[in-house]
Amino acid sequence: MKLKWYLLFGLLGGLIIGPLISKIPGSTYILLDKTAIEFKNNVALGLLVLGLVLLWLVWLLIRYLLRTSNLTLNWFGDRNLRKARQNTIDGMIALAEGHWKTAEKLLAKGAQIRNTKLINYLAAARAAQEQGNDKGRDHYLHIAAKTQPDAQVAIGLTQAQLQMQHKQYEQALATLSHLRDISPHHPYVLKLLYQLYARLNDWQHVIDILPKLRKNRVFESSELNTIEILAWNHQLQKQAETANFDKLSEFWSSIPNHLRKSPELELTYGRALAQLQQDQELEVLVKDSVKHQWQDELIQLFGDIDTPQPDKTLAYAEGWLKQKPHNAVLLATLGKLALKAQLWGKAKSYLEQSLAIIPSAEAHYYLAQAYNQLGHPIQAQEAYQKGLANEVKPRREYDLIGDLTEKS
Repeated sequence: MKLKWYLLFGLLGGLIIGPLISKIPGSTYILLDKTAIEFKNNVALGLLVLGLVLLWLVWLLIRYLLRTSNLTLNWFGDRNLRKARQNTIDGMIALAEGHWKTAEKLLAKGAQIRNTKLINYLAAARAAQEQGNDKGRDHYLHIAAKTQPDAQVAIGLTQAQLQMQHKQYEQALATLSHLRDISPHHPYVLKLLYQLYARLNDWQHVIDILPKLRKNRVFESSELNTIEILAWNHQLQKQAETANFDKLSEFWSSIPNHLRKSPELELTYGRALAQLQQDQELEVLVKDSVKHQWQDELIQLFGDIDTPQPDKTLAYAEGWLKQKPHNAVLLATLGKLALKAQLWGKAKSYLEQSLAIIPSAEAHYYLAQAYNQLGHPIQAQEAYQKGLANEVKPRREYDLIGDLTEKS
């Protein structure tokens, strides 16, 4: 469109300027060595104008050619970009569908797009691992790190996740430790560290990072409380396995006060005390525990306590009947304590009440002991049979009849 206007103005200019040029008098000479070329001034001026027009047209032609070549290059560039983008999309679809080999191939090809190179290589690393190709996985992660050095945390997190997925726990720990040095407060780094320590049963390290987990709100408060109790409980069980009461007691004292009141820890500690036959400590624990929460398991352990004054222990435990008058475990525990206090009739009564609520092999076993002491061998034999006495193994396998005979 512009060219038409240029031509129109050129023609109008020629019509106006042409007559004026034709009236210019004189001549113009061009000297070439010993040769002189003469032009009339009007012809010389016309040739000059014509030359300028030709130069302008040549410039327009060159600019047109340059523009055409750029369009061609851009077309090829856009085509490659579209192809790489499509490879990325197809690769992600293949990854989601579990076609790992296809996904790896397409994602690697699609990595030509500058803006998605990191995503392509991370996804290709996942696809390689799914094929069991750990070297290929690490290769893609290495390229990703070189491509985008400022994305160390993202790359490292992907690497740690993939290593944990393949149970490469030592490598994952090294990766996460490095990430923690780079970003000590990163929530997901801390979360993966917790998951790794839990898989390794390294609960002491879980306890060590608990303040960080809480401060950075890695988990909801209720979930974090559960993790805290779980970690301390595992460590308490580990201490119980040493069968050393002094170390166990020292560790129990090191547990935060609010956690020592948790049912899980109280029960674990109670079982450990029972195993170590620390009856006095167990008695204190159970009495304190009942004041703020009820646990049948602890009450059951209370019945196994070897106390020098069983009648007083029984009288104290009977006070719990106001709180749990129809609790089968409590009634069975009272029956066992009554046996130790040589109160045979009371023992029989409590054990029969317990069995009427929930039959148990243990209650039948101790009821048979009561019948024997009351002089009812037939009922004792029936109780043994009902309780399958041959399969019942009390915590302390002592002969109640013999013990009680000696005491009397």
